[in-house]
Amino acid sequence: MQKQYRLKRRAAFAYVYRKGERASARDLVLLGAKSREGLKIGFSVSKKVGNAVVRNRVKRLLREAVAQIAQRIDAGYMYVIVARPSLAGLPLVKVAEEVEYAFSKSGKLVC
Repeated sequence: MQKQYRLKRRAAFAYVYRKGERASARDLVLLGAKSREGLKIGFSVSKKVGNAVVRNRVKRLLREAVAQIAQRIDAGYMYVIVARPSLAGLPLVKVAEEVEYAFSKSGKLVC
């Protein structure tokens, strides 16, 4: 995923948490809110998921999973993907399936 699509500011995360629509998969939660800036995606991985090494690995897996479907994601929204602790033990293939399922469940995946 390119850096231009990353959600970075705390205020933007707060906006998505407050106004966003939720779609959950087994190992993650997807929140999406309307955006005036175009496609922005942020990741939230709490300390419940594991230590710093595990959290960084989970974020890398999520970035790669999103990059695989980035062309098909509705660009008029800001998204936050919240990882659940069970996501830490999954391989990339399963993480990609979870991410795609959450986007399709929310209706934000363009065919």
